[in-house]
Amino acid sequence: MISFLFLACSNPETIPEGDIVGKLVVPKAAATRTVVTATDADDDGNLEYSTSEKTDLRLLGPIYIGAFAGIDNISFAYPHPSMGPVISEDSRGDTFPYGGISVGRLDFACYEALACKVTTGRFSSYDDIIDHFKNNLGRPIYDQYGVEVTSGEAFQQWCFEYFDATADYEMSFIGADNLSFVEEGDNFVAEFTLNHTLRVEGMAVWGFMDAPELRSDVPDTNGNFTTCASDGGREVDEYVTEFHEGRSYYDVLNRPGSYITYGDWVSDGEAVVHFDEDLKQTEEVVVNLNIPFEAEE
Repeated sequence: MISFLFLACSNPETIPEGDIVGKLVVPKAAATRTVVTATDADDDGNLEYSTSEKTDLRLLGPIYIGAFAGIDNISFAYPHPSMGPVISEDSRGDTFPYGGISVGRLDFACYEALACKVTTGRFSSYDDIIDHFKNNLGRPIYDQYGVEVTSGEAFQQWCFEYFDATADYEMSFIGADNLSFVEEGDNFVAEFTLNHTLRVEGMAVWGFMDAPELRSDVPDTNGNFTTCASDGGREVDEYVTEFHEGRSYYDVLNRPGSYITYGDWVSDGEAVVHFDEDLKQTEEVVVNLNIPFEAEE
């Protein structure tokens, strides 16, 4: 019995799961949009809108990255992970990802007006969020009483009250040290790690960005993300407020084609991972998010 236990504990087999590290490259063109600025010149609540073109890191939505068996270049108008059987006409096949992560995730930033509209790793401060919503999306932030939020101090104090917090570092959606990207020439670049991922030689690493909705004709919908379930997340029912904080859908990487819409950006599908005999990654994986999806709206 002792010999048996010794042999069982000295199993030399390599664990098939491990971390995959890589670099995400996003062209600045993906963060270049026609933005909408809202102005209340007479301070009477009637907003006027103007537009301009701007390149702004804050216009990058959550970027979902996964490891897959392969890439399908036929079924969609862009490279897409290989899928399993399509069981019904109204359902996409499952991609069965080996692992996945997002560079920036959807987070709740204290106000009902911001549910499903804030991505982590994009904002350095509360004022940064206020400015983005008013001058990029044309949607000033209003609190639960219909009063416009115009100062970072007011934003901060409400967040502290809402989350029973005492410090800004408890707010995962802000912080200069929490920004996901750095500028490199014409690109924004970020490092990522696919944690505890099944390691399969030659597997594809692919991703897409869910870009925020941004239209000058319907500013009320600006900032929405198709990957966010507005009826999900924690339910809030207090005093004058009743809403859900929102969350990402659970199957975004299983059925990405169901969520990719006009204005989103997709990787080229050329990133693959190679391992040595001990399943150690042999070279850097670079995911280039360089294909805009420009189908008609």
